[in-house]
Amino acid sequence: MFKTIALSVVTLIGILLIAFVLVGRERSWVMIAGSPDRGPRDFSANLRSSTPNDALACSPGLCDSPDFEIAPVDDAPPVAIAQLSERLLGNDPLARRIDDRSNPARARFVTYTPLMRFPDVIHLQASPLPDGRTGLMAYSAAQLGKSDLGKNRARLEALFAMPRD
Repeated sequence: MFKTIALSVVTLIGILLIAFVLVGRERSWVMIAGSPDRGPRDFSANLRSSTPNDALACSPGLCDSPDFEIAPVDDAPPVAIAQLSERLLGNDPLARRIDDRSNPARARFVTYTPLMRFPDVIHLQASPLPDGRTGLMAYSAAQLGKSDLGKNRARLEALFAMPRD
């Protein structure tokens, strides 16, 4: 009896894996967990994931308790977002822009882990500061799981690392 149950479980897992591959990893996660795109982030609400699978980075004074701070930039908000978007897409071949681009001071992306294609969403926003510079806010979060092993923070740190000459 135990062998029959074990064989049934292994067969079911095999069928599910084959279906996962045939349907596609990214599409399978959408079917299981819904769209990773949950709309624009409200940075003023300062909501964080209840599990350690997200990262928040902001220029000083723009959000509470960021994981690290981002230096303000001299570019106008739309230019800053365009440059960050280009850098993100250049560094991450699995990233795709998913917002409608109606607000040039904001951008939203979904990216996937290489093997299992777990989805993560990245939000970027730029705001003018009183001194004429532009402050930046970034949030990256996993849609699935309880821990990302620091991947979202590492992604944001890499995005805002100063280019080396």
